[in-house]
Amino acid sequence: MKKFILIIAMSCVAIGLAAQAKDSALVVKLDEVKQQLVEFDTERMLDSLDQEKLPRLVSGGLFAGANISNFIITRNHKPMSSYMRIGAELGGFIDFRVTKHFSIQPQVIFTAQQNYFAATDTANTLWSFGAEIPVYFLGRFGNMQKGYVQFGGGIYTHFTFASNVKDKYKNWDDPTTVQPSTDTHDYSHLYRLHDNHFGVCLTVGYEFTFGMQINAHYKISLSDIAGFYSDMKGQEIADALIYPQSVSLVVGYRWK
Repeated sequence: MKKFILIIAMSCVAIGLAAQAKDSALVVKLDEVKQQLVEFDTERMLDSLDQEKLPRLVSGGLFAGANISNFIITRNHKPMSSYMRIGAELGGFIDFRVTKHFSIQPQVIFTAQQNYFAATDTANTLWSFGAEIPVYFLGRFGNMQKGYVQFGGGIYTHFTFASNVKDKYKNWDDPTTVQPSTDTHDYSHLYRLHDNHFGVCLTVGYEFTFGMQINAHYKISLSDIAGFYSDMKGQEIADALIYPQSVSLVVGYRWK
């Protein structure tokens, strides 16, 4: 009888020790899982799984800002220069998200530009109003909780709807001497006809969590527009190459 009781007691002790060991192993396992959860990048998981952390597949917005523009002049045999003047622009965009970090964004921009162009004995202040259609291929990094950095490039085309030339006489021996020109010809149709061009564009910017954007754009034409100047001034600058360029800073808003 005593042996039986001793066996039962030892069995209970063994079961208790086994249960305790099992509980200890479970506690250790739980601690390991807890540590793994602490170290796990939940933000990365949410970004990859939760579509609410990304912009919609198709979104759009509006923007407005200022620009400065002038001409890049090369291969000129006569004294010529172009100086940037300030203008304004207003536009909108549609953004097509291809992946988390890549999108295609066409834009439509109405732009007013002006620059100061001087050639030989004249100094022309040229302003124009037109439209630009750039298409950007954008890289985008960030999430809806912290904001996005975006940058990219693309192509654009520019159409001039209206323009005007304020022609002045300039004495090249004394550049400070400027007086009204006696030329009464209207050259604005030449600008409307020949100032249409196309080129490449670059952009960099930041989008805040609530949809506001700040972007800087640079555009340079691949089209030589010297033709309309040679029409206006004869063969004086027919051999020159003239390429429009512009820099703009815009503030916009994207609807999520």
